[in-house]
Amino acid sequence: MDIAIKRKGKALIVSLGGELDLATAGEVRERVDLALLEDSRVHHLIWDLEKVGFIDSSGLGVLLGRYKKIQARAGRVVALRPVDPVRKMLRMAGMERIMHFADTEEQALAQIGGR
Repeated sequence: MDIAIKRKGKALIVSLGGELDLATAGEVRERVDLALLEDSRVHHLIWDLEKVGFIDSSGLGVLLGRYKKIQARAGRVVALRPVDPVRKMLRMAGMERIMHFADTEEQALAQIGGR
């Protein structure tokens, strides 16, 4: 799993590549939790899923758990550029009720209020 994390304003942008599944979920969880712990100014989370080809229930659990952390900061979560199979899985799991979907980073930032 490739993981790149950057901060833009009050948003943490997490770019993932590979499969978000049981084998990789722990590493993603730890890296994102550490980034959130290190920077209390982060209120929003943008998951760049363009290079994620597969997500299972463990991956969904990572997204849901980080959503709860962001919700505690009164922030928003955006799924950026999910490929069709991943977008379908997110929708089937009802994740569109808790996160926005965006096709560009600019759209994602606009959905969190440009902050």
